[in-house]
Amino acid sequence: MSKRLQSINDRTVLQDEMAENVKSYFQRLLPMFFSLLLILLSYVPLNFLLSSNIRPAVGLVCVYYWIIHRPDIFNLFSVFILGLIEDILSAVPMGTNIFSLLVLYVLLLNLGRFFNGKPFIVTWYGFAILSLLTLFCKWLIVSVYYSQFLPIVQVLFSYLFSVAAYPILSLLNAFVQSYLIQDEA
Repeated sequence: MSKRLQSINDRTVLQDEMAENVKSYFQRLLPMFFSLLLILLSYVPLNFLLSSNIRPAVGLVCVYYWIIHRPDIFNLFSVFILGLIEDILSAVPMGTNIFSLLVLYVLLLNLGRFFNGKPFIVTWYGFAILSLLTLFCKWLIVSVYYSQFLPIVQVLFSYLFSVAAYPILSLLNAFVQSYLIQDEA
């Protein structure tokens, strides 16, 4: 009887450990999944004049937020997957969004320490500067691909929408970070 109880206890402990591992793994993937959800929502067709051409760069906002606040759970793989999904959904040449998100990733690896722990306005200004550089690189690559300089007005409007949408999108990401991701003690 005692061996049977020990066997049941061992299985229960093993199941609890497995449930904890699955929960921990899911929480580590949650920033990427939530960012993917936001990107997919940003490509939902809306019924107003500029919605098909000009939209905020949601991928940039998500990568910026998660690399600043949780670089331990948002890594290069997540950045690549977000860029790939955005490449599939958008009308730019394949690899352009991957490259632009990787440019932001590299910039944040070098400058992320400066923005971490700073007031929101500093991170917002940081996003404004780094996203301008990133969107300019994206515009330049698309222009090289088509062998002509494309109108930059559309990129500037997208930049302005992105900077204006940053507080809302970062608030949504902060909600996920605060309420759905638990740190391991």
